[in-house]
Amino acid sequence: MKALRIKLLQSQASYTREETVNNRMTYPLPPYSTIIGALHNACGYTEYHPMDISVQGKYGAMQQEIYVNHALLNRTEDDRGILIWLSNANSLNTGYITVAEALANNASFMKEELICVNNENLFNLYKSLKEKNHELKSKRSKEIKPLEDAWKNEKKELKRSLKGLKKDSDEYNSINEVITNREEELNKLIKKFEEQVYDEYTEPYSHFRTLTKGPQKQEVLYEVELVIHVRADEKVLQDIVNHKYDFVSLGRSEDFIELAEMEYCEVVNSVDSECALPKGYSMYVNIDRVCEEQYNQYFEQDNMGNQSKVDSDGTIYYVAKRYVKQNGYREFSKIPCLYSSSFAIDEESENILFDKSGGYLVDFN
Repeated sequence: MKALRIKLLQSQASYTREETVNNRMTYPLPPYSTIIGALHNACGYTEYHPMDISVQGKYGAMQQEIYVNHALLNRTEDDRGILIWLSNANSLNTGYITVAEALANNASFMKEELICVNNENLFNLYKSLKEKNHELKSKRSKEIKPLEDAWKNEKKELKRSLKGLKKDSDEYNSINEVITNREEELNKLIKKFEEQVYDEYTEPYSHFRTLTKGPQKQEVLYEVELVIHVRADEKVLQDIVNHKYDFVSLGRSEDFIELAEMEYCEVVNSVDSECALPKGYSMYVNIDRVCEEQYNQYFEQDNMGNQSKVDSDGTIYYVAKRYVKQNGYREFSKIPCLYSSSFAIDEESENILFDKSGGYLVDFN
């Protein structure tokens, strides 16, 4: 079987575990989805190209770093955070304008208390929109709501008067026509008012949002060394080779890579002798291929290098691979994998793969 072997180094990297928020933890090895996404980005793919990944490696140290987290609230707050204006109301980008900043917990933008105004024009627009909202709410309660209530009572009386009439009679049809016409008139009035609210308040106000900043922790790996095997169609593998210099980061955008090797290799399904992971290396292996009762696939090597067919020990991670979009959200398919440094195989092992020229265990997922 033909595959592509990629060896790379990273001075630092963080492969964030998606379920962690305040204290962002990292996977010990990049998930398959992270590798696939980086390769797709390097090749300029805009659609998914099937590929299977095997990954193993090591890191020198891990520590927590402090960073400033930016959170865009889905609303505006009057007493906290940073009031910003977005040119595109549906997304946060570096083009936002800082309007004002709260300087204390009991600040108030509307009262102009304990705040620092950065953009006077936009701040005045913000205040005028808040006042406009108050005016429109007052108009609805004083003009629209009474009409709705009056029509509700009148409609009830008209409906009651229909009960004693024969259907399709002139009087029945006349009352029905009155109900329909009055309903349409009121709906037109309400729609016109709602359009006024959207144009004069909702749309312009949607550009204002509250941005919060705060210190958070991020786990970061240092002195990372990875060996990645890729199985895919010949054309996809060749695309990866052709764009190897576009493969610049893995993990976060600032987690740059040093590409040590990218070569084709032959992957075989049998070995003539005992083979284990390189010293210090760990690997993801599909849990289905680590059998608890029959040790004919992977088994464990002890600290002295002696191999014994015992339960493989390690940590189970649910490693993301491919996603589909459901209701605007990414839903990843996850593969349960055992992360361990003690995997080994021998000539009796079945359903295993081995990179013959590189001397690496391979487990495609």
